[in-house]
Amino acid sequence: MKSIVFIDIPSPTLFRAPGFGANGALGYFRAEKYIAAVQSAISKRQLIWCFTLDTSESNIDTLIANDVQLLVCAPGLRFMFYRKNFDKRRMVFLTTMEYLNNDVRPVMRKLRELEDGHQKGS
Repeated sequence: MKSIVFIDIPSPTLFRAPGFGANGALGYFRAEKYIAAVQSAISKRQLIWCFTLDTSESNIDTLIANDVQLLVCAPGLRFMFYRKNFDKRRMVFLTTMEYLNNDVRPVMRKLRELEDGHQKGS
């Protein structure tokens, strides 16, 4: 099963305050609702993807080591997430409205791109 991880806090930096970023502003339960909406859409289409909440505290090295195929970032993290060697084509940065309305289209569109690219590359 291919892995998608939802990033809801900024990458660790020297002066990062706890609760700063999307998790503090929009709440943990919002992240769970968004993940559930996307996972439901994935299940309906019978895709082999699993969407989970980040448990690495935005540690890109851990995410790469865990072979995460797609990162989905909460609103506000476009310039606050340190992606290092992670392919930016395998990232989705949600807008506030997409996130708050549980709009699964950006993630599903990216999954379709990745699936199509994988099939062409095979």
